[in-house]
Amino acid sequence: MAFINDPVTFVVPGDLHLTEFGLPNHRAALQVVEELNTLIRPDFVQFIGDNVQDATESQFRLFDDLRQRLESPHYALVGDHDVHGDPGATRFRDRFGTTFGATSLRGYRFLRLDTQQARPVGFWDAQINWLASELHSVIETVDRPVIFQHNYPYQIWENFDGPGVDAWRSLVQTRRIEAILCGHTHYWQVANDGRNVTLAVRSIGDPEGGPPGYLVGHLQGDDFAAVYRTVEDHGPLVMITHPRERILTNQPRQIVTGPDRIETRVWSRTEITRVSAQVDDGLFVSLERLSSENWAGPLDGERLAKGSHRLVVEAIDSTGMVGHHSIEFMVDPTGRFTAVPRVEPPIEWTKFC
Repeated sequence: MAFINDPVTFVVPGDLHLTEFGLPNHRAALQVVEELNTLIRPDFVQFIGDNVQDATESQFRLFDDLRQRLESPHYALVGDHDVHGDPGATRFRDRFGTTFGATSLRGYRFLRLDTQQARPVGFWDAQINWLASELHSVIETVDRPVIFQHNYPYQIWENFDGPGVDAWRSLVQTRRIEAILCGHTHYWQVANDGRNVTLAVRSIGDPEGGPPGYLVGHLQGDDFAAVYRTVEDHGPLVMITHPRERILTNQPRQIVTGPDRIETRVWSRTEITRVSAQVDDGLFVSLERLSSENWAGPLDGERLAKGSHRLVVEAIDSTGMVGHHSIEFMVDPTGRFTAVPRVEPPIEWTKFC
């Protein structure tokens, strides 16, 4: 498959909920920043909201110190905790200006929304009109839209329903959005509604379902890949960037229809000695190094039966530490595919709403 543009790599840390220096969430956030500076080096970092707990000046100063340590460009969203006792988001605006905006990079238009204009969630007309204009303009510029917003539309036990939300739904359901990235939930989940893919990043301040961490996203041509790395993970970070993971697939052009390629990125602090891939129950086969972070090899898609298949990629560094990423991907030699709405993992309980 020929890619139409250079890749974009971004990172979304979970909700920080910062209160005081040295607490576990602050230490985890410092660890994330250090790893982003020395290991990932993304094109940009997007803080997803609830950056602080009570919107006090001292908490925002702690956030200022954290983000000033970052060596990558960064942006921040407003979460419900960022406007606690400050519904006008004055302290946030003092630092970031407007609460919504957009940035273009390598063929993508990254849209940052303010879901806290109306409480507990909602958009005023001016922002909805701006979003409609942005989504219309990307059609003319051939940019691909990606949305960042604090509130996750599929959170259990909570309504994503307020002023402007119906208009938001109308816009995102009638446009092709490359991905919608959210926070707020405290747990990690990926939802594919058959039209768009939405991801919620686990909170750093109050994580549910596992350790805190951050999402690494990769965009390139028709591919979107995402992995979640926790503060307890060590060794190489592996991301399968092609073929596209089944839960992230919503269009026929994103599936395997014949001979194809396995594309992988590997981030490591030490030399990688081997990267290998396994399809279903087959043998592990070595991939070829293309650059310091990129490895690839053939995918015999013409020999695979129609349906879902499993791909595992494993990387070993010079110290013997192993990193791996596994996905399911779809194959149909006729090129037919309809996304079936689903979420991974299923979540039936949360203590935060």
